[in-house]
Amino acid sequence: MKLREHLSRARLRFVAAPVYVVGPAMCLAVGLVTGIGSAVLKWLIEHTHTLALGMMNAERANWMLIALPVVGIVLTGLFTHYVLHRDIEHSTDKIRDDLRRGIDYISPELMYGPIIASSLTLGFGGSAGSEGPIVSVGAAVGGNLARRLGLSDHMVRIMIACGAAAGIAGIFKAPVGGMLFALECLGMQLTTLPVIGILATCIVASLTAYVLSGCVPDLSLVRFVPQSLDYLPAVVLLGLFCGVYSIYYSRTGLGTERWLLGVSDRRVRNVVSGLTVGVLLFLFPALYGEGYAVIDKLMNTPGYTLGEYSPLYALGHLGHYGLLLIAVGLLLVKGIAAYATNSGGGVAGDFAPTLFAGAIAGYLFVTAAQTLLDCALPMPVFVLGGMAGVMAGAVRAPLMAIFITVEMTASYEYFMPVTIAGIISYGVVMLHRVMAHK
Repeated sequence: MKLREHLSRARLRFVAAPVYVVGPAMCLAVGLVTGIGSAVLKWLIEHTHTLALGMMNAERANWMLIALPVVGIVLTGLFTHYVLHRDIEHSTDKIRDDLRRGIDYISPELMYGPIIASSLTLGFGGSAGSEGPIVSVGAAVGGNLARRLGLSDHMVRIMIACGAAAGIAGIFKAPVGGMLFALECLGMQLTTLPVIGILATCIVASLTAYVLSGCVPDLSLVRFVPQSLDYLPAVVLLGLFCGVYSIYYSRTGLGTERWLLGVSDRRVRNVVSGLTVGVLLFLFPALYGEGYAVIDKLMNTPGYTLGEYSPLYALGHLGHYGLLLIAVGLLLVKGIAAYATNSGGGVAGDFAPTLFAGAIAGYLFVTAAQTLLDCALPMPVFVLGGMAGVMAGAVRAPLMAIFITVEMTASYEYFMPVTIAGIISYGVVMLHRVMAHK
């Protein structure tokens, strides 16, 4: 009883402290916990992925790829239904909608549940990202800590946004990208207190995740291309291509989501979703998980073929035309694979798939220019531009896309081409939306 009284008095003293004491302490705690959660989630996904691929042969088709996503999504569905007792798909959209409606309660189970669920989904082959689940974790940590300390409803909502943004910052190691996520995707108002709190929390989360990962970015360039204005006209064309592709990506993805939601039985939907992802993985194993290893090879390994572990392996050795066919196939089905993962019972994120699709778009653009026009373009620059372009167009958050791309790859020297591709792609998508509503 005395211990409880002491804790209650300590909480009252903390809440009564000036805002310049309470604010930094809250940001530090939420950022630290969310950064640790980001590192743990990455570790679980990476080791499950490595274990699965270790049982496969890179030079032939692997039928196991069809079964793995079914197992992962069914296990995820069982966990969310019987343990969490709630649906946590598309968590970023749900947090945004709750904040707009003034809802400031997030279940404490979301402080750990999404990490387990996402590890099952992505570790067993789901073709999506880990940012959505960690956004839920950060938001739950921030909201529940603020509510536990007896803060006002307004402060609780601010801390939910801080935690959600910290999730993006931690999982991508991109503090500015996390802050821009809160502004562009969550719609937080540009007032002093929220912006300072969000940025501080994002810095702590990203630094924590960075240190726990061995002080290395998830993606890094090992070969740098000298800056030149000669290829900027091609970057403009890349931005236009990414904008058009973003429209296709969103349409095929939303069509897949509507199709899966038409399956009324939850268990059947889990199996159908897993089989859809599994068949696509069997044909294009590069779709496995977040795809960062593939992006890294596209940027840093000249001559890398996209057909490893696939029945299309031989195409990768038929020269540029074979690579073009594989890249086109990946672009055609990536939106389907990502939405099938996220809308059929899996728990994952919507942002990383657009980065992967953008990297493939940049790779396709450079390979096509070299094959069809005999025009040599720097692959790393166009892979980065494609990442920002498709993310900006598909998510409709250009500033976040630009900063996440340069921060997660530590490629600040390519800020100009990345910005050009991202802004042009976003402009194409918004122009299409305007024309479609006329």
